[in-house]
Amino acid sequence: TPAILLAILNGGPLPDSVAARALQNIRSRMLSDEDDSGKLFYDLGLSCQWLKVWLIRNKHKGDVIMGEYNANNPSAAYQSGALMAIYAAIQLAADPTVNTTIVQRYYASAIQTPALAIGRLSTLSVHHLAKMENRWLADRYTDLLAETYAQIEGRIPTTLSLEMQSEFALGYYQMIARLNKERAERIARSKEKTVAETKGD
Repeated sequence: TPAILLAILNGGPLPDSVAARALQNIRSRMLSDEDDSGKLFYDLGLSCQWLKVWLIRNKHKGDVIMGEYNANNPSAAYQSGALMAIYAAIQLAADPTVNTTIVQRYYASAIQTPALAIGRLSTLSVHHLAKMENRWLADRYTDLLAETYAQIEGRIPTTLSLEMQSEFALGYYQMIARLNKERAERIARSKEKTVAETKGD
């Protein structure tokens, strides 16, 4: 805390321990059974805010780190995190009652060695997409995967530095927020349509 206060007062970089502890908290909470707990999402959101502040102050001075998913972000680590979020959404859409999610199983390895983990998730997604009854949604996820992969220049990184792990985490949570927003909008449109049809009858 003294080091953080000093950095804030002097306008200097935050200590690397800020990012390290935030990432540690995220990884540990991924294994939590409190997936529906408001406290869980508060803790993770707070950790992501610390990561964003650390990146801005230490690594991206003058750059704009958006508050929502940025499809044009050139960071392969950031887009790898977004891919992880999409694969997780695909699994849940295919099997909402799954006992162990791919996030619980693969997040810890994906944020450190994404090339291996993302390759495995890509293989699993073929089965999950085929299993989805909503073919429009399956096509939507397929298109989103293609759009995200297209933003990665070269290969998915084999290992990630502390900075890149922070970008991965931001990409993951910002894509989760985008997917949740899209889901809420689809549900709202569906309800409006149902109400309109009911009134028409």
